[in-house]
Amino acid sequence: MQEKLLEVENLRISFSTGDSLLEVVSDVSFDIDHGQTIGIVGESGSGKSVSARAIMQLLGNNAEVGSESVIKFNGEDILSKSEKEMRRIRGNDIGMIFQDPMTSLNPTMKVGKQISETIRIHENASKKEAAARAKEIMRLVGIPNVDERFDQYPFEFSGGMRQRIIIAIALACSPKLLIADEPTTALDVTIQAQILDLLKDIQEKTGTSILLITHDFGVVANMCEKIVVMNQGRVVESGTTSEIFTSPKEDYTKKLLAAIPNLHEEKSPESKEKLIQIYSGTREKLMEVNKLAKHFPIGRKNTLKAVDSISFDIYKGETLGLVGESGSGKSTTGRTLLRLHEATSGETFFEGEDLNTYKKKQMKEMRKKVQFVFQDPYSSLNPRKKVEDIIGEALDIHKLAKSKKLRRERVEELLTLVGLDKSFSQRFPHEFSGGQRQRIGIARALAVEPEFIVLDEPLSALDASVQLTIVDLLEELQRKLNLTYLFIAHDLATVKKLSDRVAVMYKGQIVELTDSEELFTNPMHNYTRKLLSAIPVPDPHYTATDASFSHDDSVEISLEGQTLQEVKANHWVMQ
Repeated sequence: MQEKLLEVENLRISFSTGDSLLEVVSDVSFDIDHGQTIGIVGESGSGKSVSARAIMQLLGNNAEVGSESVIKFNGEDILSKSEKEMRRIRGNDIGMIFQDPMTSLNPTMKVGKQISETIRIHENASKKEAAARAKEIMRLVGIPNVDERFDQYPFEFSGGMRQRIIIAIALACSPKLLIADEPTTALDVTIQAQILDLLKDIQEKTGTSILLITHDFGVVANMCEKIVVMNQGRVVESGTTSEIFTSPKEDYTKKLLAAIPNLHEEKSPESKEKLIQIYSGTREKLMEVNKLAKHFPIGRKNTLKAVDSISFDIYKGETLGLVGESGSGKSTTGRTLLRLHEATSGETFFEGEDLNTYKKKQMKEMRKKVQFVFQDPYSSLNPRKKVEDIIGEALDIHKLAKSKKLRRERVEELLTLVGLDKSFSQRFPHEFSGGQRQRIGIARALAVEPEFIVLDEPLSALDASVQLTIVDLLEELQRKLNLTYLFIAHDLATVKKLSDRVAVMYKGQIVELTDSEELFTNPMHNYTRKLLSAIPVPDPHYTATDASFSHDDSVEISLEGQTLQEVKANHWVMQ
């Protein structure tokens, strides 16, 4: 019988923290066959990436691997290897794709040199031979115009193309094992689909084994033969992909699976009622956007039309989703609406008044009604301030608290509102998880009692289970406070769950706008169909022929005897 390519047994990893040791991985065991793909899934902090780095011997100096731990690669004991021996194994026998391509690439070195350097180090090739081989690999991973792009720097590539370069470096010496650590987390759904297809194609051509680390069950369902589920540094469950999806045994696994957005979920009666009122003209408009444009100069002569004359309305109490790939103009639209960018042209009416004509003092007053929740909860909170001051700053600016006591009470009230303990007000941002930080960002936006909030990719940095709790929180807050949202995202499954209507952006323009259920059951634009077809389906038995979405009319709302479908039809006739 052929031996396993990789065997991990009783892996224990601890980190020294002052005079004590903190164990972060305990008794982790799994193995990989030749040509096999297995996935390690779990929330942030579960020990996935640390376990993978132990295989590569890339742990820091303060890390300690347990004496009873075993890591064998091709029958050889990895843990007994010297650093010199590991340098030969890394890249040559085991390649690694890191999560963030921008921090993994040298920004001062041309990409061709970064790929060919790996080949020269491990295969003792000449400069000419290494360059030829590097170009061959760049073509293999789907980078166009290789001769030209070989001499470009990382910043000249898109996120998806940078990830392809990272894959090219990892594949440069034809490794037997490829460790992919969250390789698609920061990518749009269409780019993610391309990268996953690329990995599958490479595996078929080269027979490379893949260890895929992710928190996305849609990814592992389509990529992996086996799944290892980790929680708090331990393996809680493992089995074939089919077993894990159809009959999970552990509550933690069931919790992760339950957090996956359901594309077939019927919209609530409340959402359908909103749509009937919107299409029939009985729901009041909160914001009206007319031919809004935002152009950025590039050099002396060129202009980037980030937002190119778009028009749409947002109604009171609704959630309008705004979707599209990176660079489509989504975030620029949100920022331009609230004048974080000044519009190049066009009108933005809020409650009947054009915000683009407001002076600075008027906009300051208006910001009590319109707020923004930023994408990255790590960088959008001041690390030097306590939570009380981060949230209380808005109260100070708008003079909404008459005393320190009332200010503190209001901050504590807001923390409770977003599901955090009021004692958290005395902590700093670094003491919180990503999901907790995002709740703090939402509390800060709510401090001034706004009517309208722009949510700019508020879930993209979070695990699926944490995303679900934030979505539930946003829905609850909307019901309690009668909030209106513009929800910007590239995750269409989450957009469908949270949004009443969805606008699809492509190259600065809105190419489709309809209610979320209609968008998924009957997409009209080719770009929308492309986005929907790229969604990784969390079902190992799924095939492309299952791509249609069923529609259940068992819950129906009517207005003066008309169904939602009839009201919509009349709306389009009137338009």
